[in-house]
Amino acid sequence: MKKSLGFLIVAFLMASIAGHAQEMKLDYVLSAYYKAAGIEKMKDWTTMKESGKTIAQGMEFPFTMTVKRPSKLRVEAEVQGNKMIQAFDGNAGWSVIPWSGSSTPQDMTADEVKNVKEQADIEGPLYNWKDKGHQAELLGKEDMEGSSAYKVKLTKANGNIDTYFIDAENFMLLKTASKVKIQGNEVESESLYTNYKDVSGVLIAGTITSKVKEQTVSQVVIEKTEFNIPVNDSLFVKPAIKK
Repeated sequence: MKKSLGFLIVAFLMASIAGHAQEMKLDYVLSAYYKAAGIEKMKDWTTMKESGKTIAQGMEFPFTMTVKRPSKLRVEAEVQGNKMIQAFDGNAGWSVIPWSGSSTPQDMTADEVKNVKEQADIEGPLYNWKDKGHQAELLGKEDMEGSSAYKVKLTKANGNIDTYFIDAENFMLLKTASKVKIQGNEVESESLYTNYKDVSGVLIAGTITSKVKEQTVSQVVIEKTEFNIPVNDSLFVKPAIKK
């Protein structure tokens, strides 16, 4: 009995030590990533505005994305002369999708709100993940086109899952693989981050390439990033529908 109890205690201690070592390794990787990308400096940003173009299906669409703390976001894109809008005011989401047959603002579905709300996080969900109710796990390393990358799995509080591929040498983000729920269906996609630019000590990916089933579906080119510019809260509020 004593021998069995002693074995259980040793096994428990070994498991605890292994878990602690895993957590320390994860903290090391994330701390190095935050430092390399300059994410800590983003804490002083009250607003952020990015502008550029989206390339999809052989066409280019100019866009702007405006974010304001604590969790407000508005994305506008010009598509064949029509303006597409997606916005989140901190509580509710709405959109204007001209090609849907209506030019009036429509409330987003619960899944759409869940996904757009994530985009309103200036530093991204991986930063301070514990405080945001997420779970992070270091999955080890993987070769990515000749570069060794740490794999960090982030299970978000809303159920969506992102896997981050962080360069093991310079600790910059190379890729994310995402699983999100859209209208009850799980959709998997990948985003590749390249052409980093220094914005006042923060490294911002200048090109984000999105893929589904290894096929490129779109490419976002960020041409300008501004921060701490005045932004009125009314920009995010759903306009009243005139009757």
